[in-house]
Amino acid sequence: MKICPSCGYENIDEAQFCRDCGSKLDQIIEKPEDSVQSNTLAGSEQSIITKLFFKTDKYTNELRFAKAKSISVGVFVFFFLFTMAVGTASIYVDLIVGIVIGFIFAVPVYVIGYVVGLIIDKIRN
Repeated sequence: MKICPSCGYENIDEAQFCRDCGSKLDQIIEKPEDSVQSNTLAGSEQSIITKLFFKTDKYTNELRFAKAKSISVGVFVFFFLFTMAVGTASIYVDLIVGIVIGFIFAVPVYVIGYVVGLIIDKIRN
């Protein structure tokens, strides 16, 4: 992490200007990697909900809501529950079919969301 000499804000290593005050980051003050910002969580401390619905922003290193992941989880749950409700076979067959149908619809939604996110990042930067 690069620390801004003007305001002390922690920036990503690739930053040339401070994200907080806009100062040029000529002087690099390295922050030890083992310290964790107060608004981020270490990998082992994250709950399953945090891992499913949030991601670490690559610019600010803060947790933020992950739209593509969240929508994919919602699509999977919807189609899984729909298949379980409509299923007429045994519970085990319905369970397997529900998981397969859920993945069939959720994976393309995630891939499309991920690609659109990459395109938006390229356009913004």
